[in-house]
Amino acid sequence: MKGRSVSILWILAILLGLGGCAYLAKGFRVAWQGGDTDLRIREREWVDFEKGVYPNKRLEQPVKAKAHSVYPPWALPMFAPFFGAGDFVVARIVLQWLSLAGLAVMMWLGWRELAPHGWQAGLLGAAMAMAISGNCSAIALGQFSILCAGLLAAQVLAMRGNRQILAGACWAFAMIKPQIALPFALLFLLERQWRGLITGGLVLALLSAGAFWWTGVSPLDFFAAGPATEKLRFVRDSGYVGTLWIEWLDLPPRAATGIALGVLGLCGITLLLRDCRGRIPLLNAAGACAMLGFVLFYHRQYDNQILVPLMLAMAAVALQEKTILAIAFAALLGLSLYLPAGMVAGSEALSVLSFLAPVAGAGFLVVRRSSARATIQFLRRMRSKTKIA
Repeated sequence: MKGRSVSILWILAILLGLGGCAYLAKGFRVAWQGGDTDLRIREREWVDFEKGVYPNKRLEQPVKAKAHSVYPPWALPMFAPFFGAGDFVVARIVLQWLSLAGLAVMMWLGWRELAPHGWQAGLLGAAMAMAISGNCSAIALGQFSILCAGLLAAQVLAMRGNRQILAGACWAFAMIKPQIALPFALLFLLERQWRGLITGGLVLALLSAGAFWWTGVSPLDFFAAGPATEKLRFVRDSGYVGTLWIEWLDLPPRAATGIALGVLGLCGITLLLRDCRGRIPLLNAAGACAMLGFVLFYHRQYDNQILVPLMLAMAAVALQEKTILAIAFAALLGLSLYLPAGMVAGSEALSVLSFLAPVAGAGFLVVRRSSARATIQFLRRMRSKTKIA
């Protein structure tokens, strides 16, 4: 029976590895054929910013902005490593190499988390990050998603070693896409790693101050003409699986964003009031943060790398317990992440599955741990009663 399980893990690792290579190859091919249009948009935003113009057409500035960016102010200085050379091909190469580095960090996290169950399981953990179908569109369009997810994986690894300054810096740079990284600030509250949180906050504050100073725009003017007037129509466009709840409840996107931030704030207050250190494994907590980011905030299929910690936590539980329920939850989550994007977008059932699978997976981890604690407490009470009798 054990040999059969090892063979299954080995086969799954090979299949996911081959599928991941195919996704990446297609993404690189499309990008080098000129398909990385999102990176082109970021280049136009950088051109404005480099000239000292904030890329926001609603702002009153001496020189009118040609681009209109929805990225936060701290992200604009982060564009420099990509576009500072003034050559788009260089920007493409830099992003692709950094994306591969981010993918390597996620694969290393997968190996470390599952290798205790055998080296075949470790290879499966590495392949899990590689095989996510969103890797294809992230590379093809020139998105920062893989890089951000890799930085968040590095945050988890750094927090494991109590390297708080490094963890804070990794989180801050992952905030180039806040809809992916923002929920992971909860990890600092959970682990009471205040230096990491302060470091991340300072990095973002300094980058934002630099952006405002360089462009001569005040923070008040930015918020009055930026987020307050952004219509966020794209949040309710079809095919954005993570925001199905907005469509189901028929909420205005701006109100939905406020609700999402409120939910995240309540989670943060709960962690501040209750010391949960040692009660929730760090990887499980990272998986819960990934689920919150996936469900609460706008994202597209190329951002699905955010769910790597949740996938690894589910796989670890399935390998440890080997129950049908644990394996089923892990398989459903994997199915939602590894199927081609076109297949998911073209099927309402698969879209709903892709939305519900992370919620169900994170819920299973929480219920499972609660049930385990309750069972242990019950057995201890029964043992004490037996001794008294």
